[in-house]
Amino acid sequence: MSDYRPLPVEYKDQYQRLLRYAFQPEEGPDNDEDDGNSDLGDRRGMFDGDDLLCVCKQYWFTTNVRGDWHQMAGLSAVASPPESRHGGLVREMLAESLAEYREKEVYFSALWPFSYEFYGKYGWATVAKYTRYETTPDALDLGTEAAGEFRRLDADDWELLVALFDAYGENYALSVDRTEDWWRERVFEGWKKDPYVYAWLRDGEARSYIVYSVDDEDDGKRLKVWETASADDEAYRHLLRFVQYHDSQVETVEFLFVPESTDLLDIVANPRDVECEIRTGPMFRLVDVPRALETISYDAETGVVLRVTDPLVGWNDGTFELDTNGVVRCDRTDADPDVTIDVNTLSQLVAGYHSVEDAERFGELDVHEGDARDDLAALFPEEDVYLREHF
Repeated sequence: MSDYRPLPVEYKDQYQRLLRYAFQPEEGPDNDEDDGNSDLGDRRGMFDGDDLLCVCKQYWFTTNVRGDWHQMAGLSAVASPPESRHGGLVREMLAESLAEYREKEVYFSALWPFSYEFYGKYGWATVAKYTRYETTPDALDLGTEAAGEFRRLDADDWELLVALFDAYGENYALSVDRTEDWWRERVFEGWKKDPYVYAWLRDGEARSYIVYSVDDEDDGKRLKVWETASADDEAYRHLLRFVQYHDSQVETVEFLFVPESTDLLDIVANPRDVECEIRTGPMFRLVDVPRALETISYDAETGVVLRVTDPLVGWNDGTFELDTNGVVRCDRTDADPDVTIDVNTLSQLVAGYHSVEDAERFGELDVHEGDARDDLAALFPEEDVYLREHF
């Protein structure tokens, strides 16, 4: 009988070995690299007695869901050795993780998947897309007149960026309220090497910032932009000017995780100089359907009866009546459902990733009662979703 519990400190080396084998088997068994940022998050494991069978890591975030701050769990570092696979252990660990979140009254969960199909069959669903650009420094020469100043920052400057980051995040659902530790250990520090962090300031105020690294690759040196935030279009153009100033050092510029858009194609003089690719991002799911639906805010006063299916946990499997007239309530009911929906698709609606129309096209949403479509659309309007934290 396996047991899910926190990982004692004496298992840290074994935890590291399991992660290396799962995500970097090509490095061999004698690679002593740490997983980086190890002080953040809580390690968990499935045990048979004292034998560690598989592991994961839990992070605890505060994130924006439907305009309010809510607790969200970040699931990461799910790993099992080959001798423990295909026996249902990871499935059991995922279910135990949800039970832990529920006990802590954390009703939302996110992860970055190694496989969308794998986590999709357990109830998580794609919840955001992002843009990757690849170009050259010369393509970013916009003729922007020099103004303000660029300043290199270190971890002790993290507070200088908070207001800018928070204002930028107001545009997106699932933006995170970063802690000081997250700024220091996940923005100013990297896994194998630390990035550069620069801000563009005007009158002493940070108006934009950029986090990047430079790698020497087979096709030459590549400047990889990991994160940016800008107060306005002017501040963004100054960041592009800053990147363009590296024309004597790098051959290629790569913007890795831009909120879904194609704006750079319209900004540069020759859009054919920019490769633009839309990629899928993190996955998201409701931990406890009725409690999650009761905690979020609504702009409509209405009601709908939902028949929900969940492939992993029984407490979400059933029929629930959501009533937002006055005090919001969501309770189990014996009433006939207005809609049938799986937890994956419901999670996408709650996050704002899909409109109701798209949920019917791409997800598992079946509307039985005509008015319910309008009710759902009023309850869960589409929003821009961008979870930039990687964990």
